[in-house]
Amino acid sequence: MTHRKSTIQLPSMTPGTSRAITVHHFGKRGARPKAYLQAAIHANELPGAMALHYLMPMLADADKRGLIKGEIIVVPTVNPIGLSQLAGNNHLGRYDFLGRDNFNRNWLDLSDAVAQRVGQRLGKNAQENVALIRAAALAELGAMRPLNELQTLRVEVMKLSVDADIVLDLHCDQDAALHLFISRRDWPGPAQALAADLGAAATLYNDPYPQALTFSGVNGALWARLADRFPEAAIAQACHSTTVEYRGQHDVSHPLGESDGRNLYRHLVRRGIISGRAGKLPRLKHEATPIGGMDVGYSPATGILVYHFAKGTWVKKGQAICDVIDPADARGPKARKPVLARTDGLFYSGKQNGKLVWPGAVVFAVAGAKLLAHRKGKSGLDD
Repeated sequence: MTHRKSTIQLPSMTPGTSRAITVHHFGKRGARPKAYLQAAIHANELPGAMALHYLMPMLADADKRGLIKGEIIVVPTVNPIGLSQLAGNNHLGRYDFLGRDNFNRNWLDLSDAVAQRVGQRLGKNAQENVALIRAAALAELGAMRPLNELQTLRVEVMKLSVDADIVLDLHCDQDAALHLFISRRDWPGPAQALAADLGAAATLYNDPYPQALTFSGVNGALWARLADRFPEAAIAQACHSTTVEYRGQHDVSHPLGESDGRNLYRHLVRRGIISGRAGKLPRLKHEATPIGGMDVGYSPATGILVYHFAKGTWVKKGQAICDVIDPADARGPKARKPVLARTDGLFYSGKQNGKLVWPGAVVFAVAGAKLLAHRKGKSGLDD
């Protein structure tokens, strides 16, 4: 049995306090393929932690039976800083109070540092290049001297993930159908199998790879950035990195957690990390669509938000997805300001009915196949 539990101690930011990250290791250190899974970098997004709650006993049992052929690292709640953000019976957890960073932005793009370390040694042997790049990335992280708690968290967590073959960053939306954010380079390939195994209603790809420095983005785009920089070298897309959005913040239950945990386990079997039979790949719900085809609706006014459709509904251009209602307006239907879809696609994300919104607030997202002129140059990270 090789299941091990360890902790990463973060520097104390105030006298008498300290925080740590709990890490679970399954399988043999250094074995391949390697998978890294984490949840709750936005610490008030806990459906992913529930999925890992059900996955970890399955991994422990597989480990005990010698079925884990690769290495699996699981960090069930990766952000103790955000977990501590309790204010007036509300859990915040999305932004760092000290530097005001979104916890899932400004992760470390190591491509320049890796290029300086090993760029001249990259050649035509793809396998050797993978080893060189991984060693250089780990060396660069090892040389860093972070100054505070959040910097330390980012460096230490990336030491666990940067050499992985598969990185799954488990999030959720405010209220949504299950969806994925991926790199175009991973579709169809591994991302299509992941979307089918997890039952994703929508998969949105950055083309060619994410520019934003999200956790998932920096792990996957390291390889793509180096491939662009050294076109004569054989640089494979050696890390399949995905942001998994497990529905909405309130979608935490034993049935969903158990189902999500089993689906993750099945995918790890399918990827050859765990021995066993994954079975027939489930039917893919929808083909992947570009981030540039994602229509985002914004509130035109302040008021009460009410939807016309459930998340996961296919909608048409021109349909009213929701209304923003002025509660002080006595004119009935005239007090409602509809927000229309500007493309055909899957209405996959929004807020809950009855939320108060304000001018410019994001009220929905629709995944469409057609690139939209009004979304050109936008990343999809509207919050």
